[in-house]
Amino acid sequence: MAKKEPHASLVDVAYDKIRSDLSTNVLKPGEKIIFQDLVKRYEISETPIKQALNRMVVEGLVESIPRRGMRIKPISIRDYNEIMDIRYMLESQLAPVIIEAVVYHPEYIGELENNIAKHYQAIETGTTEVQDFIEIYRVDHEFHRLLLKCANHQRALQVYDTIGAHTFSYFLYNKKPKSRLIAGVQEHETILNALKKQDLDALLNAIRVHIDGARTSINYALL
Repeated sequence: MAKKEPHASLVDVAYDKIRSDLSTNVLKPGEKIIFQDLVKRYEISETPIKQALNRMVVEGLVESIPRRGMRIKPISIRDYNEIMDIRYMLESQLAPVIIEAVVYHPEYIGELENNIAKHYQAIETGTTEVQDFIEIYRVDHEFHRLLLKCANHQRALQVYDTIGAHTFSYFLYNKKPKSRLIAGVQEHETILNALKKQDLDALLNAIRVHIDGARTSINYALL
């Protein structure tokens, strides 16, 4: 991911710093946020830090509790499994529409191929820095958005974007090993191959395998 330009706002800077601390477990799930501690740590005034945290409330990374302030959103296996259930329902229910769409819009295949190439490149570029994982997540997230884009279903895209923000927290808190990251891209390739062959059964199976793989790896990480 490209570095922030010098003109980036203090809210953006605070957002990136908080997100980095989330990924390295400096800020822990369920932990109460002490604004003055963040002011001292980041050397940024309280207002942009609060604005950055409010952005994270919308994304599901942070919780605002009336009269008690804010805390890092706790991690729940049940919540994550429900998110995976919703993802599976969206993609599997729209699978027939997606297959039909790529017949009339072959450019969608090209977009998915480009995404997979970027995904492999992101993994090979590095998996040690926070920004590496954020970029890998971004490309991964975009693959599934492209699938739903094929179906031309705006409501489904809106739902996916909402649950994708929640999934982001689990991705950051539990960095997957490189082998699992590569396996995930290979599963994307299997999905794409099923689309190219216009094979609905193969597409449904590939979607199920991919969701189950993501679910299993996170569940083990959260135990």
